[in-house]
Amino acid sequence: MIISFNSNVFQSQDPKIQLALADILTALMNANLHFIDIKNIDAIFYNEKREYIFDSNVISKTYLSLNARRILKEFLSKKSQQNITTLQKQHLSYIVIGIDVDNKEIHPTDAYRLITERSKIIVENGINDWKFLKGICQKYSSGRTKRQSIYKLLNQAIQDENIESDNCGGVGEITKITQRWIDSDRYRNIFQYKLMAIFDSDKKSQVDVTLYKKKIEYFKSKIIETIQDIDYTHESTDLLIWHILYKRKIENYIPLNILFENITSITQTQKSDLESKSNNDLDFVEYNQNNIGIREAKIKAQFPEMFLASFSYRDFEKRCEHHKVFLTEANESVSEIEHVLLKMAKLI
Repeated sequence: MIISFNSNVFQSQDPKIQLALADILTALMNANLHFIDIKNIDAIFYNEKREYIFDSNVISKTYLSLNARRILKEFLSKKSQQNITTLQKQHLSYIVIGIDVDNKEIHPTDAYRLITERSKIIVENGINDWKFLKGICQKYSSGRTKRQSIYKLLNQAIQDENIESDNCGGVGEITKITQRWIDSDRYRNIFQYKLMAIFDSDKKSQVDVTLYKKKIEYFKSKIIETIQDIDYTHESTDLLIWHILYKRKIENYIPLNILFENITSITQTQKSDLESKSNNDLDFVEYNQNNIGIREAKIKAQFPEMFLASFSYRDFEKRCEHHKVFLTEANESVSEIEHVLLKMAKLI
């Protein structure tokens, strides 16, 4: 996350706001994943001669210990020399901390929770779906991709448990669990930055676009008379970050070569049949005992483990090359896998 401040907030005489700002600065010193855009508040910390002056500020004198002041001075010195990259500006969330809520500024008391609370990704199955998300993140963060630096940040956030999953127990409960977290004190006023929902499409074909109409309406926060392809796309005006998988289920994202390596019961005839299918057909096939030789229970247990196996992100790219998503912020098309990861990166 890229964090900026409205410089006026540092002029507040409200002790609660002053304390919250002190807590925010302390939290930022302890958080390695956030970036600070300090250009518009440079004068709060330095004079025209680049001498550090914040030690004389009432916030520093009242709410920070001598040791905390020393660490903050060193911290800001390093941050002032760091540049925020174009990729970070494109793909990380950007917030302004201030008291002008009408101008979409984040109040300091909310901003502190925004910086310190864990983000949450709501999935149908907290174990299996989380392995899918962790697996794709690990591969793209270790591969030489254009956005590798963003995926490394995301992978670190997951490893540090700053981003965690929540199990909703099936797609039927996903809006219920999402609303529960929206209404919670934990995410009050900050849920748009801290929550994401992702679930299977369960589509049987590419043109099957009527499923889960109510759920799409929920995330779109509007009534939709007739579902169109565009309605499956997350927009900035939606309730929060969400994603409905293009393919039928997470199982359909496993590249065939990886599937064949891991499913020992599959016959040569079954292999040949799957290899004869187009990528579009494979997107919506229902894997079962007839086509891969194992039952549903074993599929649910074995497929998620495959995402954690050792193989290249290029296998995912090849599996998804026929279905691209255009990113306005980057002015280019990317695979759906990258699209999912970049949505997750907004939660860092």
